[in-house]
Amino acid sequence: MALAWTPDFLGRGVESAPLGRGRHGELGTLIRYRAHPDDGGVVAAGAGPAGALLYVHGWSDYFFNLELGHFAAGRGYGFYALDLPEHGRSMEAGEMPGFVGSAEHYLESVGAAVAAVKADAGVPPVLMGHSTGGLAAALYAQRFPADLAGVILSSPWLVAHGGAVAGRVLEAALRPVSVRWPRQRLPLPSRGYFWRAVAKEAGGEWELREDLRPRNAFPVRAGWLHGVLEGQRMLRAGPRLDLPVLLLASTTSDIGPVWRESMRATDAVLSIGPMRRAASRVCVHLEEALVEGGLHDVLLSPAPVRNEAYGRLGRWLDAL
Repeated sequence: MALAWTPDFLGRGVESAPLGRGRHGELGTLIRYRAHPDDGGVVAAGAGPAGALLYVHGWSDYFFNLELGHFAAGRGYGFYALDLPEHGRSMEAGEMPGFVGSAEHYLESVGAAVAAVKADAGVPPVLMGHSTGGLAAALYAQRFPADLAGVILSSPWLVAHGGAVAGRVLEAALRPVSVRWPRQRLPLPSRGYFWRAVAKEAGGEWELREDLRPRNAFPVRAGWLHGVLEGQRMLRAGPRLDLPVLLLASTTSDIGPVWRESMRATDAVLSIGPMRRAASRVCVHLEEALVEGGLHDVLLSPAPVRNEAYGRLGRWLDAL
């Protein structure tokens, strides 16, 4: 079924379209960017793009980084992004913002986006996922490697805080609650450190819509957290990802309980060491691009840092 594309609020060259419903509920919203000469992008003539890049954001987020679209277009790639169910453009009135209740729902949403991109661009995409979106991307690549040209894991949440053993214990503890009361809010502290590092009004560089991305993230609910832990367990169980994978992340992390200005130059959400170990265990062909001074989303870091990240990302894409 053809998607109903409409102009997107990000402006010139950007359109979005709902992906409809699947077995697990709404599938999210697909965004595409078509290059314009004034944006510094490459405008395709005749033949289709050299490739396609599909970006999946993290939890409690939405797609807004059009600089990534310009970068992809400048290399001849068609650019697409997915706003996951109950995130950003896909939030529904009266529902639960941020609530994706199972690993299978993530997989179904990403699968619908991949299929739509293949139909629109005519080529299998490189799938790029950030944080929780990185976990979803890795799970999809594990199950459907033939659908993709490669995978970029941007600071992916591949393992629980405290490691795999802690993840298994927490998943087991949450299972009864997630079955009976999946939307039960968990009494966990909210931390707005990442927002504080990137938002223009807090000293960062990025204009963020607070109606689509709250400062302190959405409430953590039992079914959502259980679904993430379930996905991490599924990923560990194998098989390993047997296609080109790039791990893009900061060199350092600081997930302490108190804000420090140094958190503007580090990953203040996930620990880098466990992330790297988890990626090396699940990927056969893994290349690392660790960028000093990077934030949790390296591509939202200050310009000198993200320029280095884009350079390394570009070289990896050129070698595919």
